Amino acid sequence: MLTSDKPPRQTGGFGGDPGKKNADWRKKLEPFFPEELKRLIWNITIKESEQATELRVRAERPTILIAGKRQIKVNKWVPEGDTVQQLAEALLGHSIYARSEELRGGFVTLPGGSRAGLCGRAVMENGRLHHMQDFSSIDIRIARPIKGSADSLMQYISQDEKPMSTLLIGPPGCGKTTVLRDAARQLSEAGLQVGIVDERSEVAACVKGVPQLDVGPSSDVLDACDKAEGMMLLLRAFSPDVLIADEIGRREDADAIEEASRCGVSVIATAHASSLDELMHRPIMNQLLRQRSFDRYILLGKQSSFVRAWNGAFGIIAEGTPPVTAPVVRPASPSETPPILTEPGLRVYVGERFENGERGIMKEAAIADD
Repeated sequence: MLTSDKPPRQTGGFGGDPGKKNADWRKKLEPFFPEELKRLIWNITIKESEQATELRVRAERPTILIAGKRQIKVNKWVPEGDTVQQLAEALLGHSIYARSEELRGGFVTLPGGSRAGLCGRAVMENGRLHHMQDFSSIDIRIARPIKGSADSLMQYISQDEKPMSTLLIGPPGCGKTTVLRDAARQLSEAGLQVGIVDERSEVAACVKGVPQLDVGPSSDVLDACDKAEGMMLLLRAFSPDVLIADEIGRREDADAIEEASRCGVSVIATAHASSLDELMHRPIMNQLLRQRSFDRYILLGKQSSFVRAWNGAFGIIAEGTPPVTAPVVRPASPSETPPILTEPGLRVYVGERFENGERGIMKEAAIADD
């Protein structure tokens, strides 16, 4: 299996080293900040810095640092409108028009992988956002890469040195992208050629084409590109061993994943869903499940907690909280092994437990026609 040489660390929901995961964000961002804000961010505690996820700056309102579940007013700093405008211009490299395309996506990527969302007066052209001016609010989302976050899941993502097509499922904010990034890094460090389609610049956080977050030495990143088009381009031009895509869900995504499968290229992707059952009731994802496009499905819960892993036939591989030293495979019996998702209205049997923990069939779901 493609696993780290080091055993999984016992420091978080997925392992990793949270103590140093974003302690240097202040060094990366302070060149953009006015002198007063520089002084204030260096006066917060080390713990607050390590837990920081957002810095919200609003004209003539208190600046707030979000650290964990706390909202900390940064020494009651209330910037004037001109100060917020100057900060926004600095974050944009003093070239609003050059980065207007990024702004249409809602944010710009900063050195170190953090992102800045900006609000102000929108200037429209032909019904589309052309650019912004008169900035009044800035939300800096602080990058929190966690090396090792995928350690305990690599035993399911790979088998016999081969990456398995894997879909990471979970609700928003549960850590899917963090795990996806670290899985890409580990596969790349194992010598595989990894192609990353980073449509929203959230996986590698490229600035001028250079990844700001560690995605491994043999990863090629197609930044700000449509996922389906990007996957096809990478298949044609880069001969990847595995493709990485975040937040799939469109029909074009499904078609590109099927094409990768026909080419013998594994795909590791994420999708928003709180359960496998929820995923099954989405027509496009239903299509992928019908065609058994993935070899593994891994459900992540809130606060980076591992819930369950299934194989391609929806037999439960493992349950509980990693790290797990080895997969606990519970193959389905012949009566539980379904001809899964081949016809509309077919019953789908998933695993071998009810949701309440009793033995038996865990799910029966009617699969809707496309």
